[in-house]
Amino acid sequence: MNLHPDDFLFFNEVAGAMRRVARHYELPLRSVTAYPMPLKDMADRLGDCTGSGDIRLVMRATVDGVFVDEPRSPQLVWDTAAHELAHLRHMNHGVAFQELRLELITALTNQQVDHRDKVLARLVKMRASRDGEAKLGNAEAAEAFASVINRMLLENELSPSDIDYARTADNDPVIEVRVNLGAYKIAAKHSRVAWQESLARIVAQAHLCTFLIQTSTNNITFVGTRSHATVAEYAFGTLVPATDTMSLAAAHKYRTGMRKQHHATGASPSEWLGFRESWLNGFIGRIAERFKEAREAAVAEAPEGPSTALIRLDGALIKTRTYIDNKFKGRRGASALNQVRSNHSDGVRSGRAAADRVVLGRRGLTGSSNRKMLT
Repeated sequence: MNLHPDDFLFFNEVAGAMRRVARHYELPLRSVTAYPMPLKDMADRLGDCTGSGDIRLVMRATVDGVFVDEPRSPQLVWDTAAHELAHLRHMNHGVAFQELRLELITALTNQQVDHRDKVLARLVKMRASRDGEAKLGNAEAAEAFASVINRMLLENELSPSDIDYARTADNDPVIEVRVNLGAYKIAAKHSRVAWQESLARIVAQAHLCTFLIQTSTNNITFVGTRSHATVAEYAFGTLVPATDTMSLAAAHKYRTGMRKQHHATGASPSEWLGFRESWLNGFIGRIAERFKEAREAAVAEAPEGPSTALIRLDGALIKTRTYIDNKFKGRRGASALNQVRSNHSDGVRSGRAAADRVVLGRRGLTGSSNRKMLT
């Protein structure tokens, strides 16, 4: 895993801001990914970029392949983002690079949630004033408001649709939705379940949420805007019992086949060991890929255009991150469980094939209130 679960929302905020700034400055940004960096090498590399436009950012150091508890400071991440964006135009550290880097720091600051929220709140009020003056027939006053609004949009790299989104955002507040285990016939446990948490992480990411765990139980709570968290809860609640049933059935079928082969040829019974663990790894990995593919397709086909659609997704993530930061400020998140890793190739193939047979809808990605996500 290249990204610690606690860094997911912040990484998406930074990556989204980088994409918007890159478009404004016509920088050839192709991708932004997280990169785990061993702590001993952190002084030498906090991020990097390639000539083809791929940027990697270090959000948190690792020691012996395990993430450390403390992430990098947000300001250092933002400064690194500006540094690497500047390299997309100047692959050196000369004067032109330094001038662009400082300019990009300001541009990225304008994209950060606090600054954008304040600007958008003001723009919402100014648009209301403009519309009010227009209704009263005060054309000159309305035009004056429109002129100021356009100037502020340009200065802050915003669009009129951002004002529309800000005006309606309060109708979709961030909520917590605890999965009703009994309603979905998920067995309650007195311990955490690694594969269920892995699935929860994938579902949360696909639906612009994060999730909370309760120690010594397998309880999961999704946190996100109402339109996304409710669908994430349904998707997870539907997937868990289906995954459990399919994996057990596949393991039983494979074990039975191996036993028959053992009686016929003397094959070792140990050949079925690790099949279910590998099945789960293959299934969850493929579900993650399919959610990503569905998201990309939905964004590409969005009526308002891909750029605006991405801004909407970033907005939902930022709201969720702000909620989490405010509620759990200063509290350390739980460490991720290490799911059992097994290299049983037949198990991986069987799990991935099963994931391809699951019908995933796009409603969960767009936040519709229709809960028929999986069939």
